[in-house]
Amino acid sequence: MKKKAWVLLFLAAAAWLLAGKALVVHVLRSSLMSGPDFLSTSLAPLQKGARLELLETQGSWYLVRHAGGVKGYIHQSAVAESKATLGSIAPGPKGASQDELALAAKGFDEENEKKLRGSRGYNFADLGWVMEQDVANPALAQFIREGRLK
Repeated sequence: MKKKAWVLLFLAAAAWLLAGKALVVHVLRSSLMSGPDFLSTSLAPLQKGARLELLETQGSWYLVRHAGGVKGYIHQSAVAESKATLGSIAPGPKGASQDELALAAKGFDEENEKKLRGSRGYNFADLGWVMEQDVANPALAQFIREGRLK
């Protein structure tokens, strides 16, 4: 009986060590790409907080599996290793508020934005519009080709 328990423990430990590393998308928006290139076809949109399983590393790109089972690539700059801590299960507010995240995505903190809102020449409505734009990869690739940017 003890031998079976040790074998099961060993198998569980081996499965845990062989399991892919967990990653979390830490940017507001990203895409799961068909290849390790920003101009590859987008397979699925990803939002901040999406969990991914790391399967393989190719330079600065990760081959990952999305929760829906879709495999694709994401650049390492868009994800962080998922780290569960005791603080993540403790009651009470944690991390940044939604407003703080929105400000940070625009490159501001609350104090900077208050200073800028009082000054002339800044149009935050236009900044919001720019942040909402989404350009399809084929259109971006065509723009780069036509502009001889690559």
